[in-house]
Amino acid sequence: MNINLRNFDLNLLVFFDVLISERNVSKAAEKLFLSQSAMSHALNRLRAVLDDPILIRTEQGMMPTTRALEMELPIREMLNRIQRTLYSQKPFDPANSDRKFVIYGTEYFECVVLPKLMARLERVAPHCSVMAEILTYELPESKLTRGDVDFIVGVEGLMDIPPNLLSRTWIQDSLVCLVRRENKKIGDRISLKQFAETYHIFLSILGTPFKFTFLDQWLTKQNIRRKCSVTTAAFLPAALTLAETDYVMTLPRRLALKLTEILALRLVELPKNFPKFQLNLIRHPLYAKDPALIWFNQQLLDMENQLDN
Repeated sequence: MNINLRNFDLNLLVFFDVLISERNVSKAAEKLFLSQSAMSHALNRLRAVLDDPILIRTEQGMMPTTRALEMELPIREMLNRIQRTLYSQKPFDPANSDRKFVIYGTEYFECVVLPKLMARLERVAPHCSVMAEILTYELPESKLTRGDVDFIVGVEGLMDIPPNLLSRTWIQDSLVCLVRRENKKIGDRISLKQFAETYHIFLSILGTPFKFTFLDQWLTKQNIRRKCSVTTAAFLPAALTLAETDYVMTLPRRLALKLTEILALRLVELPKNFPKFQLNLIRHPLYAKDPALIWFNQQLLDMENQLDN
């Protein structure tokens, strides 16, 4: 007998399993929180669909037919398999997993966050790997949707984030200026007037023109436009240029400190009302329940309190 599954009520399989297990309509109804009449109706539907009595009343009570007994174990195994598939996920085991996580982010992420992140993964997930790609001005939403990218580390205020994506503010840093160590024109602090009059090296984060950055939008409101002598998209060439000139460069404090360790540069404090540098963490809701990504997301969030240690 052929049964068209499109027209078959799969709930009947649950009813069948309980009826055969209990061999009693009243007890089966109680187990499934149904009325006795509803369970009797389900039994009659099963009999009609399967063209078999399923349960027959005898002196020993209701007994399953030969066909019902043949179907009992396969149907129970199938229901258990469906339940495991729907409701249980294999937990992520970072110590033994070789999962690769793909992140699109800025140079700040690669220089400041990634080293500490990898130091942690080396301890707790030694076989996992991270592929870090530099983010551009256009958010790669299609890659997030396909699962080709797991996380995007964006800069607050530099890109429009579609409302369907999961986004949260993440790491914050203050802005400072860098100058070469021998620069005699600028002291340990720079005023807003001096900031406006000095020539800058502009870091084009995500490839954006300076008029679109969160800092330059704020400066525009102060009626200030930076005078830029050099525009570059990478921190290291900018820092190397700075070490040879009397220009000034504005960047997040943690990154600036790293550059002073390797080049003859020094920090210059900005006025206190300057805006903050803010990263946001972006992911796709399609993969929000993936145990591996839940675990890795927590590793990223934990970095917020580890950067200054």
